[in-house]
Amino acid sequence: MNDDKSWDRIVDAIETRFGITKHGRLERKIPDEMHLTEHVAFIEFERSGEPFRLERVTGPAIIDRRTIGARRAGSEVRFENVYDPEEVGHKTIVFKRDGDEWTEVSPDALELG
Repeated sequence: MNDDKSWDRIVDAIETRFGITKHGRLERKIPDEMHLTEHVAFIEFERSGEPFRLERVTGPAIIDRRTIGARRAGSEVRFENVYDPEEVGHKTIVFKRDGDEWTEVSPDALELG
């Protein structure tokens, strides 16, 4: 699978440049569809003394995003994802440690370019 090769190249590049402090795989329920699961491969590393985590999430593809709520001023609007359990999607997410929690950041935060 082409996506696996891309992930492997990213992991190899980070390991060469920064070293990897932790890695693993896990499975977790999708919060909006608890009957569906996604698979997560992750690595943790430090860049300039700051801890980062890179996750590759593989799971049901999002095929639609619905808006729930009124369109009046001041009303709450939320989004609901619609998943296709037969189609697989991949995404890579970058996190930076903020105290005891991981906070999602833009890939630009790594300043690799």
